Amino acid sequence: TDIAKAIALGADSVGVGKPYLYGLAAGGTEGVIKALEILRVELDRAMGLLGTPTVADLKREGPSLIKRRTPSARDYPDRYAYERGYGGGVI
Repeated sequence: TDIAKAIALGADSVGVGKPYLYGLAAGGTEGVIKALEILRVELDRAMGLLGTPTVADLKREGPSLIKRRTPSARDYPDRYAYERGYGGGVI
């Protein structure tokens, strides 16, 4: 999940504004509670699959859990994108 990735990369907090608003629009207070519960279950499942039972473990072991792919041409909209600060590698 995006929350697990953010924590693994060192985030101290993660914004969940859109799920909150979607829940609020769909079901009021109960919708917000349901949306946040879905996110909690999703994070718990991801942490279980990663073998990190706590958020502290996920933060500590996070860098070793992240696999990065090599950059490719699809990372850039055009050949000068890197020079303009877009993307993370060189074609």
